Amino acid sequence: MNNKINFYLARHGQTEWNLQRRIQGQLDSGLTQAGQQQASQLAVKCADLNITQILTSPLGRAVDTANICAQYLQLPVKQVVGFEERHFGDWQGKLVSEMKSNPNYVEITSQITDCQPNQGESAKQLLTRFQNTLIKQLEAFSDEINLIISHGDILRCFMAKWFAPEQQPQVHVGSTTASPVIPATSTGYDYKNAQLIALSYDIKTGTFSAL
Repeated sequence: MNNKINFYLARHGQTEWNLQRRIQGQLDSGLTQAGQQQASQLAVKCADLNITQILTSPLGRAVDTANICAQYLQLPVKQVVGFEERHFGDWQGKLVSEMKSNPNYVEITSQITDCQPNQGESAKQLLTRFQNTLIKQLEAFSDEINLIISHGDILRCFMAKWFAPEQQPQVHVGSTTASPVIPATSTGYDYKNAQLIALSYDIKTGTFSAL
């Protein structure tokens, strides 16, 4: 087993609900034409990264993104329970503009606490679920170089845990975007559709670092 395992994280392509600014959570909406193009561009970015396997959230928008990448890269796709987006409970399907008046909106969407939407997951629960699943998959496929297709709030929470906000925009592949101004109460960078992040997991220390 390799002590350090390199892998790549990416968010799914743009969806219809992304355009509408509607909270998806574990509900779903289809990729837009732009989202399909983003997935294709993601595949091209991955062509020289020696990726050998694609792991994906089982939600449709992630699976569709993974399948577009898989077709271009000629790689197998495995759906992984535990990589799903955060469950936003009663907020799912509602417009962001409808929920911004909720007194817990900023804490739920921009921090990592135990606060949660009614019938939904907290950011802490999401982070534990995703990280445990990720480590299990990486250790099970330690000889593979995985592309993992996941979701925006997962990336927000996971990257905030392991990287200071000013570091986050530099860890993904192929971007020249300048560091954004990040509010003190925020977890950090807003990960864009089909954005790619290059990381390494150290089995001995149980830590993650940027490639």
